[in-house]
Amino acid sequence: MRLQDLYEHGSGRYAAQAYWNALAKLRAAWKEVFAEDLPTEGNRAMGAFEQAIDLMKARLAADATGGDRLRQVLDVDRKDDIAEVLLGWADMDDVAPKIVRQAMIARCLELGKGRHDLRSVLRPVLDVVFADSKARRPRVGANRHWPRLLQYLRELEEETDASPAGQGLRLLNAGGGGRVARHPSDPGTLAVRVDPEHLL
Repeated sequence: MRLQDLYEHGSGRYAAQAYWNALAKLRAAWKEVFAEDLPTEGNRAMGAFEQAIDLMKARLAADATGGDRLRQVLDVDRKDDIAEVLLGWADMDDVAPKIVRQAMIARCLELGKGRHDLRSVLRPVLDVVFADSKARRPRVGANRHWPRLLQYLRELEEETDASPAGQGLRLLNAGGGGRVARHPSDPGTLAVRVDPEHLL
């Protein structure tokens, strides 16, 4: 979606909210990558967002490594424009939690009992959840979508815990034993153990 499309196809209020949402995502990623706030001024959504984009471009021109990390956290390819991605591409926060969790349960039931790579669970879930999206689905990785996915997985862990009888879904370290970190940074380091008897 181009910036202009927000005005051509939506109300001014919708467009303003889209800019504020995009700016919030950029600020959060900026803080994670550079450990500092992204300075912006003004109370008009479009102006504040465009100011932030200008600051970002100047910073990334001088810091290629930081730019690569920022793109990774934002889930934006090098060939794509960061501003357009933030304004118009698929986002986990655009989907009702119930839908995502239902898709997770369905995928786990499909895989069946046992240990599974977490990516093999999440990729098909996102394919289903964003099937009607005009933009590509979010990628499974250490990006801005992961904290929300992790939240849903933790909730399913808790809801399906029927200890000592069993647990419908449990997060595990992909490499073996040990406790899973409270806030793992990358889904690639995790697996899940599924027990369909306790999922429903």
